[in-house]
Amino acid sequence: MSNSHTIIRLSIALLLIIAFQSVTFKTYAQKDSTSIPFKGYLYVQPNVGASQYFGEFNEKDLWNQHQKLGFGAILGYQLSPVFGVRGQFVKDNLYSKRFDQEKLFTSNLWDGAVHLTININEIFTKYNYKRLINFYAFTGAAISSYKSKLEDFTTDEILKEHSSRQNTFVLPIGAGAAIRLNNSFSVNLEYGDRTVFSDEKLDFTSGGNKKNYDHYSYTSVGLQVNFGVKDADGDGVRDKDDLCPETFGKYELAGCPDMDNDGIADKDDACPDVAGKAEFKGCPDTDGDGIIDGEDICPDAAGTKELNGCPDKDNDGIADKDDKCPDVAGLKELGGCPDRDGDGIADHIDACPDAKGLAQLNGCPDSDGDGIADKDDNCPDVFGVASNFGCPEVKKIDYVKVVYFNFDKAVLVTKFIKDLDEVVAVMREYTDVKLSVEGFADSQGPAAYNMKLSEKRADFVIKYLTKNGIAADRIIKSFYGEAQPAATNKTLVGRAKNRRVEIKSMK
Repeated sequence: MSNSHTIIRLSIALLLIIAFQSVTFKTYAQKDSTSIPFKGYLYVQPNVGASQYFGEFNEKDLWNQHQKLGFGAILGYQLSPVFGVRGQFVKDNLYSKRFDQEKLFTSNLWDGAVHLTININEIFTKYNYKRLINFYAFTGAAISSYKSKLEDFTTDEILKEHSSRQNTFVLPIGAGAAIRLNNSFSVNLEYGDRTVFSDEKLDFTSGGNKKNYDHYSYTSVGLQVNFGVKDADGDGVRDKDDLCPETFGKYELAGCPDMDNDGIADKDDACPDVAGKAEFKGCPDTDGDGIIDGEDICPDAAGTKELNGCPDKDNDGIADKDDKCPDVAGLKELGGCPDRDGDGIADHIDACPDAKGLAQLNGCPDSDGDGIADKDDNCPDVFGVASNFGCPEVKKIDYVKVVYFNFDKAVLVTKFIKDLDEVVAVMREYTDVKLSVEGFADSQGPAAYNMKLSEKRADFVIKYLTKNGIAADRIIKSFYGEAQPAATNKTLVGRAKNRRVEIKSMK
């Protein structure tokens, strides 16, 4: 077979591999390639395979010859993702019969070669150190040493035989596939063709004017062992360079992990589960006040160090989160709210902020001591009852009071506080009466949430009553969530009527 045919055949095979690689593995590399740069490494590869002769003794019956067992070894160095160099030694035997001439050709052969290898994957795709299959091609120069024999296979007569080993230059060319097992090992499948640049020296036979060059192939499977690439945690950073060799990490952090992806290795990160800043040892400062979130009571609002990171808009020394009146300076004992009349009741909950009064009357005075604020007492100088607007009353009546709450609130609308004061007064007057306190909510939001909200509203009323001297055993609590609406939930007005607590007298 001519040298031109050999080159054409190998070129076609190489083009097919390149085409397959370009279509198939380009997508794979885009999905799985990493940013880890390449580092050169040394490798060895013992292999075993089969050799096959191509020449005048089988040119008319190309596939009817015997393959012979061979073995070899490779020592190489991968210079870059694309290029590498290697030395290869192959020991094999050639065997072929030509039946029309009744001749048997055999040769005991070995060759030593220097190859340039080209990783085809890396030509078309980004370098990926974890790629499963890597296709490669190789070529170079080799010296073949052989001792051939030509026999008449019908008589076993030796027709020709080399008296000593012959040496000649050969051109190796081939391709292979390396199947990655791990960083240190791969299984290599390889086909290589060696063209012998002498027409009759190898097989004693000339092709005449055809200028044929004999050649032989070596198809092998080998185990490649890479040195200096040990990577116990599989993160692409060699153990000798890995500051965290037993934990999968990032190349840019010398092999250490960074769970929160803030560019600070977990081993140096005081807050490894949440992205932070280098100046805070990897901890975040969401509001930028110089206090890390873990120590900042108000991590979403810039504040002062004195208040543990919380703001204080009115500068009264009380953090806004604890200040019931954050926009106006007040007293610490009143939760940051002011008290103009000095009755110990903050102005914002003082129904009479300019007149010193009683806490149980929301800061309003009660001249006759009947528990009804003077402003609501029709008989301010005579002890009375709430049911009769502060005037004396002996008649017992059924009692119902409804108070209302703002949307999603469990704190009573301020203007209805006086209604609770009235309930207190009634309970004080009618000591044998018990109350039913029933909480309700509108239908906005989940039913379970509304059920809990209605209970909180009932609790607010009960807490107010007990705080003002009504015994807890005189109060029966119940709550119904969005059930039993007082009005439609389809309108704002209707929903406002449903955000309520009903207080009813019980015998």
